[in-house]
Amino acid sequence: MKLGLIEKLFPLMFGRIVYGYTAKAVPELDMREFKKKHKQEYGAMVKRTPSVGTMKENMFAPVMYLACYGFSYYKADPEHITADVFDGMIDALCKSGMMKRFYKGKDCFDPKEIDRYVRGSERSKKREYPMDWVFDFSYDLSVPEYYVTHRECGVCKIGRQEGLMFLTPHMCVMDYPTIEYKGGKLLRTKTLGAGGDCCDFHVVRPDR
Repeated sequence: MKLGLIEKLFPLMFGRIVYGYTAKAVPELDMREFKKKHKQEYGAMVKRTPSVGTMKENMFAPVMYLACYGFSYYKADPEHITADVFDGMIDALCKSGMMKRFYKGKDCFDPKEIDRYVRGSERSKKREYPMDWVFDFSYDLSVPEYYVTHRECGVCKIGRQEGLMFLTPHMCVMDYPTIEYKGGKLLRTKTLGAGGDCCDFHVVRPDR
């Protein structure tokens, strides 16, 4: 993948939240050195990870950069970034005002959002990019509800590439609040990251 202007914005967007949390969670950590190493690891990981297309053509392209950011956070200092610290970082991001503001006013059942999934599913089955997601999608807006069944996952593929598959389930929890912030509720019984044969997303309104 490339490391252009937009891709460089991800660390800038998350930095205050992530490093603010880390400084409190791991007070013995040299934060200046950690930030430097994290930046280096992120840049190197992005560059060695094959592209899944542009953000305009692939709705999951931004997730690839987020995954690189998370995995490189761990790689920057595996001694201090334990699974508990990693979980805390994910939780801090999920509960941040920035994340809530990003999804404010968005509706997961908006026809445009549904259309993105329809087109994304059709595109994914062409398997143009080896690192990409491959998924089925169905919906019923009269309920409303939709189903996303991921057969392959880009985050899992980066996890395998980096030898960090054990961290993937820790990242999957982000799906719950992001869907909640868009007015939905995620019902899911298994994920590829945790060893399932698929990720079985079922999204409904919160009152279901």
